[in-house]
Amino acid sequence: MADKSERNKAVARTVDNIRRLTSGKTISAELLAEIKAELLALAAKRDFFSFQDFPPPEKSLKRRSCLYRLSEDDDHGFALYLNSADGLVNAPPHDHTTWAVIVGVHGQEENRFYKRLERGVEQVGAQMVEEGTGVALMPDDVHTIHIEAGTPVLNFHMYGRGLEQLDSRNFWNKKKEIWEVFPAHTDIREARK
Repeated sequence: MADKSERNKAVARTVDNIRRLTSGKTISAELLAEIKAELLALAAKRDFFSFQDFPPPEKSLKRRSCLYRLSEDDDHGFALYLNSADGLVNAPPHDHTTWAVIVGVHGQEENRFYKRLERGVEQVGAQMVEEGTGVALMPDDVHTIHIEAGTPVLNFHMYGRGLEQLDSRNFWNKKKEIWEVFPAHTDIREARK
């Protein structure tokens, strides 16, 4: 098991750096690239982030991923989570309504990117998030995440605002052919203490 105190200090330094980077600036693709670089440096400290310390949901549960809250400001800004998954994950096309950066720690998570059409979405790209890589999304960018069964994953998900505050995220419901409000993530576990 990792030294929790040292891990918490590393997380705090990273979030402080990101807070300083963004202070007084408008979020842009260039600024998100700087945030991603900070998170990649934290992810390189792989000994701090293990499946032993951050296990995925129990196999008896339907949901195959959970989030561990590593940091979040009192006003719910700068929310950093560690996503732990073990099992098939196929999220529908969705936005975040705030900026988001996803960085790989262990395993592989495919991200696919979409443009909105009058009725639906069209895939315009994809990138595998794994050790040493990440993706950055503006508030209205649409993406999906995909994890193969039997390939456990740990990665960072950082948002401009905490997930519980994002009550107007949208996802494309292919079956109904409409945009709907994306339900809040139901399995966020506290890991700050």
